[in-house]
Formats: sequence, C-alpha cells, structure tokens
Amino acid sequence: MNSSTEEMLKLASSRGVLLEPDALKELSVRTDGFAVLRSYLDSLETPPLVVTAGMLLPASTGDGETATQEVPKNVGRISSVQEAPRVIRDITGNSTTTGNVKDFAKYFSDRFRSIKRILLKRKDMSGAIPISKALHVNRDARVIGIVNTVHQTRNGHRILEIEDEEERCTVLLLKEKGFDTVLKDEVLGIHGRMSRDRKMLVADSLIRPDVPFNRTTEKIDTDSKVAVLSDTHVGSRTFLRDEWDDLLAWLKNSPEARDINYLIVSGDLADGIGVYPDQEDDLEISDVFEQYQRVSQYFSELPDWVRPVLMPGNHDAVRPAEPQPTFQQEIRKMFDSNVTFVGNPSLIELEGRRILSYHGRSFDDVISTIPGLSWEKPIEAMVELLKRRHLAPVYGEKTPLAPERKDYLVIDEVPDVFITGHIHSYGLSDYRGVKLVSGSTWQSQTSYQKMKNITPIPAMMPVISLSDLELSVVNFSDFSRAERRKQRAGMP
Repeated sequence: MNSSTEEMLKLASSRGVLLEPDALKELSVRTDGFAVLRSYLDSLETPPLVVTAGMLLPASTGDGETATQEVPKNVGRISSVQEAPRVIRDITGNSTTTGNVKDFAKYFSDRFRSIKRILLKRKDMSGAIPISKALHVNRDARVIGIVNTVHQTRNGHRILEIEDEEERCTVLLLKEKGFDTVLKDEVLGIHGRMSRDRKMLVADSLIRPDVPFNRTTEKIDTDSKVAVLSDTHVGSRTFLRDEWDDLLAWLKNSPEARDINYLIVSGDLADGIGVYPDQEDDLEISDVFEQYQRVSQYFSELPDWVRPVLMPGNHDAVRPAEPQPTFQQEIRKMFDSNVTFVGNPSLIELEGRRILSYHGRSFDDVISTIPGLSWEKPIEAMVELLKRRHLAPVYGEKTPLAPERKDYLVIDEVPDVFITGHIHSYGLSDYRGVKLVSGSTWQSQTSYQKMKNITPIPAMMPVISLSDLELSVVNFSDFSRAERRKQRAGMP
C-alpha cells in the first residue's frame, strides 16, 4: 500500500466514511486522487456511509481534463432530497468480538453500567447503594442489579438472584405485591429491606429504567415524510408482488406520496435460504444472491425523491447474531447510490428526528416469556423493550447475541420514533412521547407460519410526518382491481 493510498484511507476514516475498493483503486492511479477525495468530502454537508467510485465521477484528471469513464449503472439516480440520512450508531465497522470468555464478561459489564446510568437519573433511585452495603444495613435500601435467575415458590412468590459489579443478592417478590414479569438478564432497580436473618432483600417496589414521563416533541419546519416497510421476503413464493406493484404505482402517481422523501425497511429484505425447516419448498428464487438482485431491481423502481434506508434481519445474508452489521459489499453494490445501508439495530437522524430501527428478533423471547403478549399485538412487545431500555433483554434463548465489548442493544438515548418488524404484524401507537411503528410485511402466510398459528397482517405501509410526528397508514391489502388499474395508469 503506497503512502497516497494510506493518506486517502486516513482521510476517509477521519470523516467517518468507508471507501469502496473500486473507489480507492480509481483514486490511487490518479496523481490528484487525494485532492479529488478531499474536495468531494468537503462538498458534502452529510457524507454517506460508503463512498463509491460512481460518486466521484465525473472528476477532473491530473492534466485538467474531465474523466470520460462511464458511470456504473447502479449510480444513475439522484434523489431530489438534499439531506441524506445520518447514521448515529450501529455495529457496522465496529465489531470487536472474538467470542471468548473475556468478551462475554465485558459485554454484560457494559450492559449493566449503561442501564445503571439511566436508572441513577431517576428520582426514585436517588441514594442507591451497592449490594455489598445493602446486605449490612438495617433500613430501607435501593440497589441496582442484573437478574441472574428467576424462580417461583410453591406459594406463588418469586425469588430473584441479582448481582452488581461486586456482590450478589437474593430478592424476594411477594405475590401480594403484584409485581409484573421479571426477565432473566434485565437490569433493574429494587427498593426493599433486608430480612431479619439477613439472607434476602424483601422488595417493596421494582424500578425500571423506562422512558421519562416529561418528554415533549417540538414541531419542526419540514414537509418530509417517512414510509416504513419491513419483511419484504423477496425470493419467497408468498411475496406479494401485486401489492408491491400497487405500492410503487402509488408512490409514483399519488399526490399524497410527493412528500415521502424517506423509506425505512427494517429487515428481512430477502427470504434467504435454510432459515426454517423445509424453506426450499417455499422459495421462488433458490440462490441468495439472485434474491438480492431481485430486491435491488424492485427498489430501483422507486421514484427519485425517495431515499431508501435498508437494514438486515434474521433472514438476510449477514451474521445471525445481533447486533448485525449491514450487508456485505457484494450485495450493496447491486443497489443505487442513494440507498443508505445500516446495521441492525441502528439509530439514524432524518432532518433532526432520531429514529431507532430494530428488526425485532427478540420478540420471539419476549412474547413467549411475558404473559399477555402475542404476535398480533406488536406494540405491547415494543413497550416492554422501552421499559427495560434494551432491545434484547433475555440472553441465551432464541435470539443469538454477539458478545461485543459495547452493548449496542441498550436504548441509551430515547428516540423520537421506534420502528420494528419481524412478527409480520402492523401497529401504530405512542408511548410517553415515543412514536411506535410496526412495519407489517409483504409476504402472505407461509406453511411454516400456518403450522405455528401465525397470521400475518400484510401490505400496510405506515407513514410518519417528520414535522409533527403524526402517524398514518396506507393500506395496499384491500385494493380492488379497479383501483389497481387506476393506480398503475397514473389516474387520480
């Protein structure tokens, strides 16, 4: 690697962007490559996550002439929206785990410390002390711990084992207190008093990190709206092609769609291969890269004023363990240059609004653990994650978690909007000022879902107004044939 190439990589790193190999190759053979890159980055208010060769063309050559190289096909569309999505946080490019015991220790330590900081901001956790001190006081005490185990006694009481960074403690939850479900591995605060024999802390109340009550949202000056999709599952025989074509026609022809400047897709773009038993019987496209070629084709048909933000899910061709980095370069290069790729989960900013997007794999664990939750009510599961300020509070069940040194699944910043998918159900709501959106699906019921008694609610597209965060929905599942013909013909 020559010094000029090293300088360009350092420049890109300092600006928080990645250089596509073809872009680096193109720049490295030019005498003014560093200047071209610096000029391009200086011209942008918000740099993209990845700089491709196409973004740098046409550019002046070393002798002052204009390069005549052909722009790649996938870099031909330019969005009319001036402000690109800004990725605030995701795992892409930041993974450090090797999977050893030290990584697991650091992962849980970071989870505990991150949520402890949130809890200590609550007034009802003022004066919290370490568990080691609480074991020796003769008064009420407040402690913070991560839950190791949960057991129920014959009398219906529950016994927890919690720990902090120094000590462990047994906690008794009396059934007459009516405590709600406690999940293994969640971090919570406990207000209680030691028993007479000093063997356990008898809880008076449980305090979760939760979302503050006093959140307010100011209106901002923009006409932009965000459409939300999830679980397109392209490649499956049950992909809803008619409804997808209705969506494209509506975006291109409806006056209501002109302000939809962003489109967030929260995972499972493709159906994948070998994700569930006998999946091959449900596939229309059996090659995973051909599935993504089809996905890119469908998204290339979006109108030019729409910026897509694409993230992976558990069906996609990325590592299964969460947090998931975004798609590999071999897949990203199939798409147009105005697509923003993010990891799962990701916190992004659109015109000043903070949006947390998570595919939702942990719903498999949360719904099966907390009584009253169901696949038909995604919003209730989302609220449980916000209460615990963690996207996957249960470790070691169906949701694989990578032991990163930093826990990217902690909700350390309360977003304006929280988006999920995965359970193929639709929902809109508000929880303490956070707008909740479950992004439906574009796949009809599969044989596997039928066996699991899961009934999807497909082809519902939530829309968020960035100005006042008003929520609405466009229903493509009940288009009549006449409406379909009118939409595709561009008629009002």
